[in-house]
Amino acid sequence: MPKKKKNEKEQAEKGNVYDKILKENIAEFFLPLIEKELGIHIQKTEELKDKLQTTLEREADFLQEIIPKDGTPFILHLEFQTDDEVDMIYRMQEYHAILWKKYRKPIRQIVFYLGRNPSKMRSQLEEMEIFRGFELRILYEADYERFLDSQIPEEILFALLANFGEARTDQAVKKILDKLMQLKIEPIALQKYLRQLFMFARLRGNIKDIIYQELNNMAITYDIEQDSFYLQGIEKGIEKGREEGIEKGEFKKAVATAEKCLRKGMSLVETAELTDLPLAEVKKIAQRLKG
Repeated sequence: MPKKKKNEKEQAEKGNVYDKILKENIAEFFLPLIEKELGIHIQKTEELKDKLQTTLEREADFLQEIIPKDGTPFILHLEFQTDDEVDMIYRMQEYHAILWKKYRKPIRQIVFYLGRNPSKMRSQLEEMEIFRGFELRILYEADYERFLDSQIPEEILFALLANFGEARTDQAVKKILDKLMQLKIEPIALQKYLRQLFMFARLRGNIKDIIYQELNNMAITYDIEQDSFYLQGIEKGIEKGREEGIEKGEFKKAVATAEKCLRKGMSLVETAELTDLPLAEVKKIAQRLKG
């Protein structure tokens, strides 16, 4: 596999790990987070369970790059429409987004309506329908102590990704761990949150050693064997683990650890990353456990 493709695949797999954690956790604290960050006082919410289409494939009727004698080159997009499609405006909007993302050039779009009845198609978007950008909130610019005010463990974890200000990293980590301990979380859930904390540590410049040291300094027990391969070898990366291989003795230990992870409900990607096993190998283990 070409190196570029390998890197893209590795980034996608790592992104899936973080996405899974964030999606699991956001449900527990998104209401206080939205009220705190946006100042919106929520009366009621309703979950939208519809999956959004992430990959759009459109085939234009006519698409050409036009280079005029005078003026700027542009993309000309033509559509020929026999039906009076009410939502044609949204389809053209999708085309526009796809074309701009790919070509980064001015776009002119024309729809030729071939029907005989008067058309009711709109050709212009309303102001509220126009995408003009999004709000950007940079978590690292937020004061980490804001998250420590919470009584929700999922929100407290976000403190690790925020700004420590004048505090040393070890001091901030100790405060985060102290806050988690104050909540008196039952042991199994605590192990989950600690595991997620180690995951977030990678986004912070990999401060896992500091977290582990602070755990050792505290009067709590952390199941280090469960995450031993993660703590000692996660920096190698999934692809590096595949390329370099794992020694036979370590391989047996990794398989045993993978079985524990899968039985506890961890995903295939998470298990592969934590054990340094190839994803294909983890899939085989999962199939064997099901059988």
